[in-house]
Amino acid sequence: MLDKNSNPELVAGIQRDLDSMNDLISQFLQFSKGTEDVCPIQVDLWKIIGSLAGDIEREGADLRLHRNDPPCVFFADPVALQRVLGNLLKNAAQYGGANPIDVELHCSDDNVSIEVSDRGPGIPEDEVPAVFRPFHRLQPARERRTGGSGLGLAIAYQLAVKHGWTIELLPREGGGTVARLGLPTTCRFALA
Repeated sequence: MLDKNSNPELVAGIQRDLDSMNDLISQFLQFSKGTEDVCPIQVDLWKIIGSLAGDIEREGADLRLHRNDPPCVFFADPVALQRVLGNLLKNAAQYGGANPIDVELHCSDDNVSIEVSDRGPGIPEDEVPAVFRPFHRLQPARERRTGGSGLGLAIAYQLAVKHGWTIELLPREGGGTVARLGLPTTCRFALA
């Protein structure tokens, strides 16, 4: 609605604000409808991790994938699983600085888990429960620069609870955070 002679910096600032509002509305809609029922199907966890890792790497992150067990087929809602893992990977990329992100898949009769480990500033232990609440941000000033809305982990947590999964945010030895997604072993299929 501004005329062609408007200050280009003003126009750019308004455009950034509109983009931020659109992102916030989109994330809020994801949060509010994030628990739709979908029939679980067999998914190869490593293929999902590899696909999401490729997306994050194209955005400039340095991921190191570690596969500690044989192929792992799991019975799950693939969209929910991709959304949860995608949020964990994006958080690691966003807050881990330029440091590599380690992603490990553990898949055995006793343990099915995916760990995303970064070397960022970490999360104070007393703040961990709060980061799963909608719109909670540890560093609001930094979020304005990076575009975070405080919904990513809330969406991931909501989906995890719905599907009987667990998310833990743990301090990483040497600095950073380990985000561990635990999946029930009863939904694992062994490959012959």
